[in-house]
Amino acid sequence: MHRAAPLLPLPAGDIHLWFCPHGESGDPALDASYRALLTPQELQQKDRFHFARDRHRYLLTRVLVRTILSRYAPVDPHHWRFASGTFGRPRIDDGSAIEETRGLDFNLSHTAGLIVLAIARDIELGVDVENIRRPAVLDAVDHFFAPAEARSLGALPAASQPHRFFELWTLKESYIKARGMGLQIPLDSFAFALDNPGDVGFALADPHGNAAWHFQQLQPTPDHMVAVCTSVDARIVCHETAPLQWERVVEVRPTRASRIPPLSPIPPS
Repeated sequence: MHRAAPLLPLPAGDIHLWFCPHGESGDPALDASYRALLTPQELQQKDRFHFARDRHRYLLTRVLVRTILSRYAPVDPHHWRFASGTFGRPRIDDGSAIEETRGLDFNLSHTAGLIVLAIARDIELGVDVENIRRPAVLDAVDHFFAPAEARSLGALPAASQPHRFFELWTLKESYIKARGMGLQIPLDSFAFALDNPGDVGFALADPHGNAAWHFQQLQPTPDHMVAVCTSVDARIVCHETAPLQWERVVEVRPTRASRIPPLSPIPPS
């Protein structure tokens, strides 16, 4: 991918998802080009990771954010500056923003084998990706899921429970990331109903809370599940990329999407 490539349009109501497959290490020459795009602080952070695979993944995530943001605004990848929100979520630093960056936002998630970057304008959004080949933490369900979710998952055949766990987990992570508050939001204070194929039902424990969030779930590879939470009913456009090398549009259809209207509030447990 050449930096002089024309800017990509990002119409109102669109979410662009960028999938970046990765391995345990990178090409030394390419990694040198990647390091040249990072700030001294980012390079120091990279070197704090003990394992080479984690250093490589950090390097790739930072380069992915910088190069892909430069596909939507005329800013050199090295010149992007970032700040943290109240609860630590990174965002574009308003102090260095130009007109083309107004309203531009991103959210990032990574797991073994895949990094996912979501880009939008004037949309609150959160994204989560999980490698579904790793063991599902079913012992955590009773502690972190809403009672209705735990009951629904427990009623499934044992062979189906790991897949449902990751469906629920990615959706829950995408919601708390869209809210920008992380685990300040208790994971049992909201619930998803996934009993109907293709549907995502959503409810809050607080009957006065805003349940008007929209969810889509995708499986871009046999090993990975992605959930996206947005403040509007958004259209998702998917891309795959290897930063500074190539990019392409890919078709990945959602496996689940929000049920409208949302569910009634969660009854007390």
